[in-house]
Parts: sequence; structure tokens; C-alpha cells
Amino acid sequence: MEPKKTLVVTNHANHDLEWLKMTYDYGCSPENTLIYDRTPDDFVGKSKINHLGKVIKSPNVGSNPYDIGRYIVDHYEDLPDMMIHIKGNLLQKKYTTKERFIYALNSNWLVPIDGGELNSPHNTFRYLTNDNWFSHPMSWYDNSIENLFGKDRLDRMKIRPRINTFREFIHDLFVIDDLDIPQYISFAPAANSAVPKNYILKYSKNFYKKMMYYTDYENNPIESHWFERIYLFAWQGCLTENFSYIVN
Repeated sequence: MEPKKTLVVTNHANHDLEWLKMTYDYGCSPENTLIYDRTPDDFVGKSKINHLGKVIKSPNVGSNPYDIGRYIVDHYEDLPDMMIHIKGNLLQKKYTTKERFIYALNSNWLVPIDGGELNSPHNTFRYLTNDNWFSHPMSWYDNSIENLFGKDRLDRMKIRPRINTFREFIHDLFVIDDLDIPQYISFAPAANSAVPKNYILKYSKNFYKKMMYYTDYENNPIESHWFERIYLFAWQGCLTENFSYIVN
């Protein structure tokens, strides 16, 4: 029996989503496509997308990790066998290649949807790339986050000053020794990925509520980038969840 799958799309900015029709050859259809739409109703030239899937209005906060968290929280008790989480401009922005995306659509296992031109050592993110995959040093922002983002913006962040660095963020989510945290952490840009249900259910609904709660104060918070970077780290391993903070 074919695994039940759902394509979860974050539509940030009135993207042209007609390209999603290509997924119909690989087990997707309007019946198993959910589109979290952030485009205001009064946006001039707003595209009609209802024929492409079930459209759910979403606040323009938290980038797509917010919508990933929302989908999982809302469907935690009845998740499909496979979820494919993508941004609506997946191929237009060249996060990945068409071939890699088709591979993910056909997979029954965890697949980072990466390998596009964003991963090229010649692009503006070349300091993050290594042999065509993204990685980030664990020292990321440890000493310079206030200089990078400014004190006023940091003061607006819900979890400040309790969490100030990426390393602290990992400790907030997992019970893990510093010695077990790798020096570099690999990730798929924009958290585009195909994920089996059993990987999702390694962690409680509270884990995914944190994704929403920690990112719902602006459209591109630093915490959304942190979540982007921990998905593969979490889902590939057997990390113990930290329940020290419960989101009601």
C-alpha cells in the first residue's frame, strides 16, 4: 500500500504556485496539498490558489518553521506517513533542483531538499556551504548576536534573555551534553524536507508548539533560522527532549 503523504506549502509572498501541478505525477494532488497562505486578501493581483490545495490563512510570522510547527501541532494525532514541507518558491529561488525534489516526493525516508544553486560555493551563502551542502559552526552568533541584530530587536524577542545563542537554544530543546554537540551542524536551506511520521513523533506536541511560540513575533525572527538548523540534527538522531519549558 502506498504511504499516505501530504505536501505542506508555505506561500510567503503571492508566489506563482501553478508549478505545484508537477507533483501530481508523484503522489500529490489538491486533496493532499495544504497551502499556508500569508498573502493579504487585499493584495493587488492576489493569485487564485484554491484549485491547488486546501488554503489555510497564516499570519506572516516565523517564516516557514512557524507553519511547519502549526501543521504538526494541528495534525499531531493523525499525521500522514510522509510529509513534504516546502516553501512556495522552492524551485524559483533554486533552493534545490527539480531532480532532488522529485527524489524527495518519491521517498519514504527523511530527505533534506537541498542541492540547488543556493548551495553553490559561488553564491552569497558560500560561507555556509561545504561540498554542496549547508553547514553552520556551532559558535554561530555566540558572541555577536547583539551587534548583528541590535538591542531593540533583541528586547522584543519573547525568549530573551533566557536564550541568547544557538547553543543555548539547542540545550533548551534537548537534554544533551556540550561534548555531544558537533562542531558543525548541517541543514537544508529554508527547512525544505521530506519527513516520515515516526521521525516527527520522536518529540512531543510541546516541542512543535515551541516552534510557533518562539517565532510568532515577526516575519523573519532569528529563532526561525535556529529551528531551520536543528530539524535534521533532531530527526536524524535520538536526542532526548527537554521538557523544562511547557507551552500552554
